[in-house]
Amino acid sequence: MTTTVRTTLPRPGGRHLPGRVTLRLVDWSRPDPWVPEQPYRELMVSLWYPSAGGGRPARYLRVGAAASIGDLDVTGVGLHTEEGAAVPRGEKRPVVLFSPDFGIPRDFHTTLVEDLASHGYVVVTIDHTYETAVDFPGGRITERRADRARIPARVEDVRTVLAKLTSLAEGRVPGDGLLPPGLGAALDLTRLGIFGHGAGGGTAAEAMYRDNRLRAGVVLDGEFLPPMPGHDLERPVLLLGSEAGNRTPAAESFWARHHGWKRDLAVAGTTTLSFTDYEPLLPPGSPRLGPTAPGKVVTATRTHLRAFFDLHLCGRPTRLFDGPLSRCPEIVFRR
Repeated sequence: MTTTVRTTLPRPGGRHLPGRVTLRLVDWSRPDPWVPEQPYRELMVSLWYPSAGGGRPARYLRVGAAASIGDLDVTGVGLHTEEGAAVPRGEKRPVVLFSPDFGIPRDFHTTLVEDLASHGYVVVTIDHTYETAVDFPGGRITERRADRARIPARVEDVRTVLAKLTSLAEGRVPGDGLLPPGLGAALDLTRLGIFGHGAGGGTAAEAMYRDNRLRAGVVLDGEFLPPMPGHDLERPVLLLGSEAGNRTPAAESFWARHHGWKRDLAVAGTTTLSFTDYEPLLPPGSPRLGPTAPGKVVTATRTHLRAFFDLHLCGRPTRLFDGPLSRCPEIVFRR
């Protein structure tokens, strides 16, 4: 049975119109971790950015991605983004990477990503090929082959994307896809962040250990691996999750080994699916989600995600992380 969903995602809160382009990236230096006979790793990514308009209405999820989320019919869901929109000239933008949970397509967090782009961020969403169905150019779809996430391979995917972004910022075309003029020049790779959900949260944390270019990271209900020996992390990290999230022994070990700025927050009345587009799309009261109203969950998550990157990538002060605030009662400070 197909579940009826809302037809429009929540409007982003910033002043910029989000633009989006899609790229196929190939890393010729390593074989695919799930298909050893393939001597290269290929990825699909979406780049979301503050635009000057002039594009065409962006499509939500393509065929393979839509099928991977099961019984939701998302064919009529509208976005607030233009595909291939023009890039404003003259301003460098902070860049944030995003890694999804195992089995979840990269753009099933559009509610969060559109909002960041509308507030001036370039957001790069990554599909980890063979961990979910991925739509490649020409209608080719790679189905899921993995039965679990493989965090080391995911971290290498993140490093591949960073290398390709460096090429783009230097004026080279890093993959297959049409890019609007000026996109590479808009990337400020001295202000790099990362966030992830589920296995993507563990990916974000581990990628920060492995690559010190990533200055700040957010873990949304993360699936952690124990911290690597000798890799105590000092860069800012926000744990933001459901009431049951970020509570495993590995998460406790991560917290103990982290010696920099850190906060551990929960959004009351949520489940792990509340940090995907299930939250705004499913009808209120869905058993997959918690009892807190979808609008309050989306607002609280967007606000704290953006405030964290505003603080640590852009130097904008905020009181949101000083302690509980009456105007945001959905946020619980755990420690």
